[in-house]
Amino acid sequence: MFAIPLAAHAEPNGNVEMAFVPSTMDVTLLNENGKFVTIDMKKIAKGEKCRMDKDSVVMKVGPGATANTVRVRYLAPQLSHGGCPFMTEFELSDTDYTSARTAFTAKTDEASKKVDDLKKQLGSKWNEITGKKADQ
Repeated sequence: MFAIPLAAHAEPNGNVEMAFVPSTMDVTLLNENGKFVTIDMKKIAKGEKCRMDKDSVVMKVGPGATANTVRVRYLAPQLSHGGCPFMTEFELSDTDYTSARTAFTAKTDEASKKVDDLKKQLGSKWNEITGKKADQ
């Protein structure tokens, strides 16, 4: 569902790179004209702060405006009061982004391993369940 819209806003080289926010932090909204937070029924203007929760999924948009930062976009709707709105853009330090990206890739690798293990356990049943032919 997100693949097409996200790809349109990915880094200039076309790679979509996602990460987990490394810790709960206040961030400064960088979006023009602000964003609306549905859960709080209020608008947060550009330059105002909002709370980004630990492990929120963000996508790398490109380099930050300040040195040693990365600009990212929040990818999920806010489900708790006081948080950032959907599609919020903000900057993370290079160090925080590296930590965030490492956590995300570790979870991706873990999930891939679990799927591979499940394929091995299920054998030919895997193809039945997924609707794939044995040679695919």
